[in-house]
Amino acid sequence: MTRILVAGGGVAGVAAAVSASKRGADVVLAEGSGGLAPNKSLFPLLLSGGVTQAELRVADPEDLRARFGIEVRLGDQVSSIHASSGLARIRGGRVGFDRAIIATGSRSVLDDVRGATKRGVFTLRSLEDYLALRSALGTVSSIAISGPLPQSLVLAQTLSRAARVSVFVGGGTLQRFTQRFLGAVSESASSAGATVLFQPMDAIVGVDRVEAVMSAGEVHACDGAVILPRSLPFLPPVDCVKGDHGGAVVDESMRTTNLRVFAAGDCAEIMCGSASLPTRLHSSSLAMGEVAGVNAAGGAARVSISRCLALELFGVEVCVAGLDADGARRAGLDAVEFDASGEDGEPDTSLVYDRVTLRLYGVQLAGRGALALSDYVSLVVASGASLGDLAYQESPYLPSFNRGRSPISLTAGRALARARG
Repeated sequence: MTRILVAGGGVAGVAAAVSASKRGADVVLAEGSGGLAPNKSLFPLLLSGGVTQAELRVADPEDLRARFGIEVRLGDQVSSIHASSGLARIRGGRVGFDRAIIATGSRSVLDDVRGATKRGVFTLRSLEDYLALRSALGTVSSIAISGPLPQSLVLAQTLSRAARVSVFVGGGTLQRFTQRFLGAVSESASSAGATVLFQPMDAIVGVDRVEAVMSAGEVHACDGAVILPRSLPFLPPVDCVKGDHGGAVVDESMRTTNLRVFAAGDCAEIMCGSASLPTRLHSSSLAMGEVAGVNAAGGAARVSISRCLALELFGVEVCVAGLDADGARRAGLDAVEFDASGEDGEPDTSLVYDRVTLRLYGVQLAGRGALALSDYVSLVVASGASLGDLAYQESPYLPSFNRGRSPISLTAGRALARARG
């Protein structure tokens, strides 16, 4: 029987352990904390009461033992993996394995923001940080938020129900589609008492606690501030190639460059062009974990990752998958973008594709009806469809739209016509 060590008890680790066990492997799951990691994607819902702490649990250790025969070792963090000897060092000593799956997630990285240690500043690294913010919501009336998109907007939407909110989305040049989307969100957010500012938060000021934030030389009064850190892959020492962001580089089977080691979730990076990309989404971690478990147990599965995100922000629907134009070019791809404004209530659409082969690299939709197309968007990006595949594809009847074909099909047709001159 194949003995598999899974390092990490989050979404990817649990999915890997279960899928490997179902294929008859002897599975040990080692998690460094005192319990299996919660579903981090649901943390913002704690602030609105949309979920309870119990509902954040990915799995129950006793259930994994009883139903799947998985040996769960809590408080046993994997500190190093030695594939050549088939041994991993853990807090409790050593454990042997035939194959290992790394699913150790990511770590928070805090950019330097002056004044971040003042009272009234909440840096959201963990579940406890979200709970502390929830407890303080009744005591603050105006909150400044700084962090990456779209997390900062998701948080702003939740917090705007309890206080006035200002979101600082940072500086830099935004793509045309992103500018248009954020403009629509900003306009809609203003009616909910939220302000979106296209400039960075430079400092947090106040005598003892938060009184204001500084941004682009301006003072913005507030009595609370929230900082969302960036995240980077977290890996134990292991002999495999690391990617551009520090994660383990994997192929579509979730195998690293070390044939006995697989990786999944936030700590893994999939090659795309000349770059490797992290995929920090719950849905991606689940799919990657399942494939890693199947293949570590002797299977031959392949993951189809679209990096698709679909959500509604202040009443504006958005669905994005794959790469935007800048991301594709940074990956060394010969990418072209075709951007079309929505007509007659249809969503704005952006397609990023290869200049020569016309293969689709990314899709972005914003506006009414975008969420209805999320499954379709995910599939066409993950499958590597081309403009020609989409331009004349039959579309089901969608009452959200006024045309016989979907906005993606129509936009693909226009992009194809441009590509052909």
